[in-house]
Amino acid sequence: MIRHIFKTSTWNPTEREWLRAANTLSEPERERISQFMYKRDAKQSMAGRLMMRSCFAQLSGETPESFHLSRDESGKPYIVDPSPSLSSLSFNVSHAGDYAAFAASTTAKIGVDVMKVELRRNTSVQQFFSHMKRQFTDFEWQKIRSPATDRGKLVNFYRHWCLKESYVKAIGTGLKFGLQRIQFDLGDLENGICKSTTVSVDGVLDLNWKFEEIFQDNHFVTIAMGNVEFSPEDRASVKLLNFSDLVVSEDPLSDKFYFASFDEKKELP
Repeated sequence: MIRHIFKTSTWNPTEREWLRAANTLSEPERERISQFMYKRDAKQSMAGRLMMRSCFAQLSGETPESFHLSRDESGKPYIVDPSPSLSSLSFNVSHAGDYAAFAASTTAKIGVDVMKVELRRNTSVQQFFSHMKRQFTDFEWQKIRSPATDRGKLVNFYRHWCLKESYVKAIGTGLKFGLQRIQFDLGDLENGICKSTTVSVDGVLDLNWKFEEIFQDNHFVTIAMGNVEFSPEDRASVKLLNFSDLVVSEDPLSDKFYFASFDEKKELP
């Protein structure tokens, strides 16, 4: 099983890095990334695509630029005509805030989500929660609201939301699946990691699902894994990657304008 995160906010790609990265992708992928208005979003999307292709290359022995990717009806990416070594691969990618995350397995259903703990401008915690009332069960709201501080409540909210997103991504339904049908019972975060949270679906505890939660730099990264044997004591799991860890094209894209158009963007709104 592969679990990788990439801190995009501290990645300031050189011209050669960006053009090597771009040459690893297909033309539609490059075009999609070029449409982002801000560097933050372009870097997040690029990092997610590179982590996917790097994983495929490492598992199959093929070059990272050789894979043809498409999306299913729910928007989840998949490999078109995968080689036998990748035919059973389940994978998922997510990005938000400062991080992109990727997870993959040949034996388990996989979903991953990233959330930054933050409150929209000019919105109180109570106003924010009122808009999300139908997304959680009474049991979950009790847990979310249990801390004495608004900060604690917000942390619990995003922790639950990240768990729900990772689960529905893994089962392939997206948010069409009724979120009140899913109820999480949180385990304890120890040194920013939890692997003991459980889920009940339609009121029935489902022990076939395991969850790995990481709280780092004010972000939750949550990986949902279905039908997998998982040891809560195993702490060596998620790996923080740098650009040099990725398998990308050795040759840069010849179109230097692709970097120039990226480099002139603002980092953030």
